[in-house]
Amino acid sequence: MKKNTLLLVAAAGLMIAGCGKSVKKTPGGIEYTVYKSGSGPQLKIGDTAMMNIVQRINDSTLADSRKIIGAPVPVLVQKSNEKYDLMEGIALLKVGDSATFIIPWDSLPEFQRPPFGKKGDKIKITFAVAGLYNASAQREKDEKAIQEYITSNKLQTTKTPEGVYVAVTEHGTGEQPKAGDTVYVHYTGKLLNGKVFDSSLDTTLRPGSKVQPIKFPLGQGFVIKGWDAGLSTLKKGDKATLVIPSSLAYGLQGSPPAIPSNSVLVFTVELVDVVAGKAPAAPTTPAAPATPVKK
Repeated sequence: MKKNTLLLVAAAGLMIAGCGKSVKKTPGGIEYTVYKSGSGPQLKIGDTAMMNIVQRINDSTLADSRKIIGAPVPVLVQKSNEKYDLMEGIALLKVGDSATFIIPWDSLPEFQRPPFGKKGDKIKITFAVAGLYNASAQREKDEKAIQEYITSNKLQTTKTPEGVYVAVTEHGTGEQPKAGDTVYVHYTGKLLNGKVFDSSLDTTLRPGSKVQPIKFPLGQGFVIKGWDAGLSTLKKGDKATLVIPSSLAYGLQGSPPAIPSNSVLVFTVELVDVVAGKAPAAPTTPAAPATPVKK
């Protein structure tokens, strides 16, 4: 996400009203006002900032991520290369800041102008910097949330080497799938708060689709990593609950609007069938070079 594509993102946000705040300008000429000053670290190139974002044109709200996504969205802070590049303004903020940037609609190159504006309109983007993404801290947060979920739901789980928690609720008698086998799976996916975001058993979530299991080759990257890891521990006929940390699901990006960034996911699954397939080819060992390779 970079440059003025930020203007078109349906993201999330917080608009904090304020008065008496001075209007500043970025080096490139974008007017902005800081409505709330934070005390966190200054953003820098390469940071992934977690932000709530509101997009308006004049006084009409176009997008508000707290309503659309329900959580801060990740924004990678990158070097600014163009005039009216919002990255230039974002790099001026600190964690905890809330600021509104104002860009005249007709000052943008024609191909970057939102189609719903006209000459004289003002595009207003408010960024509220909620924090910085930290992979290690997120893993700890996920683990705590997972343990609380397992305890409150009285699940008897085992943990895969990758980090997926598996609770078999009904045992089948069939074979265990191997990498390359095609698996047929019924599933229902939900967030930790219980909100269902997808199901093979509910056609209201997939209008026009039939109630049927999905099929895919296991261990080939066709699904999220947590599915490959969790399903590989089951047998045909098993029913189970998979509790998947965000890093093995949709991670930092999430899958908006249904799955917010950094979401732990819970799937109830049934391994309906397993069809033997071709296992992935083992990597070929390269021949030794004729002369030593310099390192």
